[in-house]
Amino acid sequence: MDQDPQELVRRIAAVVAHELRNPLAVINNSAYFVKAKLDGAADPKVAKHLEIIESEVARADRLIADILAYARKAEPMMETGDLDALIREAIRSYEPPSGVKLEFKPGAKDVRVKCDPRMLADALHRLLDNAAAAQGGKGKVAIATGASKDGAFVAVSDSGPGVDAKVRGALFEPFVTAKPRGLGLGLALARKLLEANGGTAVYESGPKGATFKLALPRA
Repeated sequence: MDQDPQELVRRIAAVVAHELRNPLAVINNSAYFVKAKLDGAADPKVAKHLEIIESEVARADRLIADILAYARKAEPMMETGDLDALIREAIRSYEPPSGVKLEFKPGAKDVRVKCDPRMLADALHRLLDNAAAAQGGKGKVAIATGASKDGAFVAVSDSGPGVDAKVRGALFEPFVTAKPRGLGLGLALARKLLEANGGTAVYESGPKGATFKLALPRA
């Protein structure tokens, strides 16, 4: 019997993630053990390299999590809620880089949407990560909500250099990125999560920076 290609990809991703996470856990535990044994008495260079090991292990684990999230079938648990309240809660649970300030401008007064709040927050966090990275981890990122007769949206705007025209047409495709490091799954996952909730994610160019919108139908 022929196997569903998407199911096969999910199974491969799960197996690869498991096999990669095991050695990463061993590396992380070993670094922790060495730090504990040195007990603050390590040569500064040794301490620095132990921090690099822990940082890179954490980064690799996040990349694995993104691969699994993209391969996994999105199954939302739909709820009806006030969009501005949902976005405030999502912002509250997000930790921006120390040099980035978030500014929220609610504009969807009493607008209710039907979505999975966890998925909406995850998609928003990925746009915020993208905006912060576009500005080099500093500056202000603006978040705004709005609504039309049939739909509602949350927009994330940055003051970075904007999106390179070479990748603009494939922005939400997996593994497309203009960054020197990264898999290019953040925007692809944001769109996937919104589509599972009956919405979409779009990019809007402007005179400066970039704006990404997460759009949802009204409840």
